[in-house]
Amino acid sequence: MENALNLDTVKLAENKKEIVILDQTLLPNQCKYLNISTAGDIWEAIYSLRVRGAPAIGVTGAYAYYVLANQIETEDKDEFVKECTKMMEYINSSTPTAVKLTWALNRMQGVLEAHAGEDVSKIKGYLKAEAVEIWQEDIRVCKKIGRAHV
Repeated sequence: MENALNLDTVKLAENKKEIVILDQTLLPNQCKYLNISTAGDIWEAIYSLRVRGAPAIGVTGAYAYYVLANQIETEDKDEFVKECTKMMEYINSSTPTAVKLTWALNRMQGVLEAHAGEDVSKIKGYLKAEAVEIWQEDIRVCKKIGRAHV
């Protein structure tokens, strides 16, 4: 078993089309990562607690927003916004009491709305950047907490 400090609980796959999560339902006996990319698989992973903890759920929500928005094949801005909003509501329904999930999805939706007048490809770039920023913020906060408790 790897040292828990070296494990990523959630990350964006190198291909930028999937979310890689540590299946926390298998811990501590097994360390297994899952690649998820469909709305149904992401919803199930959150609902069944394969991803656990407010920060990890928030990061998963941010990456879900980006990965699923990136799958929308339209250049029509209104249609893109409509589909993103529908997808966001579906993912949020996996665990509507998870404050960090709602927070991350709303933050991603805010980026979408702030850039709704731009080309869809540019919006997707902004969404990716925001999802990565949410992930990096989580890492910074966790490190700060760790230093405070040493």
